[in-house]
Amino acid sequence: MKSEKALLRDEMKALRAGLADRGERDRLIFLNFFSLPEVAAGQTFFVYRSFGTEAGTSRIIEELLRRGKRVYLPRVCGREMCAASYTGQSLACGAFGIEEPAGEPYTGTFDVCVVPLLAADKRLCRLGYGGGYYDRFFAREESRSFRAGVCYDAQLINTIPAEEHDARLDALVTEARMLRRGETEES
Repeated sequence: MKSEKALLRDEMKALRAGLADRGERDRLIFLNFFSLPEVAAGQTFFVYRSFGTEAGTSRIIEELLRRGKRVYLPRVCGREMCAASYTGQSLACGAFGIEEPAGEPYTGTFDVCVVPLLAADKRLCRLGYGGGYYDRFFAREESRSFRAGVCYDAQLINTIPAEEHDARLDALVTEARMLRRGETEES
């Protein structure tokens, strides 16, 4: 029997796959993302590379590079996730079929981390894919970065069944709104 989280993951994948107007939704997410003061002030960005039906990050990554920001993409290193520099170079197919950069893992800090998710709630808890890669990555982080989840508004639900080890977001950016920790009624 599937757990509550596993059932919710299946439900949210199906919901996201059925969304129309993805290009327009991604354009609005892009505009909302770049209106965050932390994004304007940040210099180092750790950004997931979207695939499948995830909210698109390609345009965000391109704009960060255009603005002269340092961009790092995730790479799976065994059971852990590391970051590698991305400057527009070719990528190789990595774990889970996601394109990843080659090169030495980056060990510095990030100003902003852009985090994928299947669902989020107003407490800024996120439901990931279940591998725990981002939770372990954030647990190792030396200086805490600003964590922004990016998703479609339909992925915002009432309550995520969160556990103690689940990393919370500082902001959630959708095509319709931006939620920030400390500014939601249920923080």
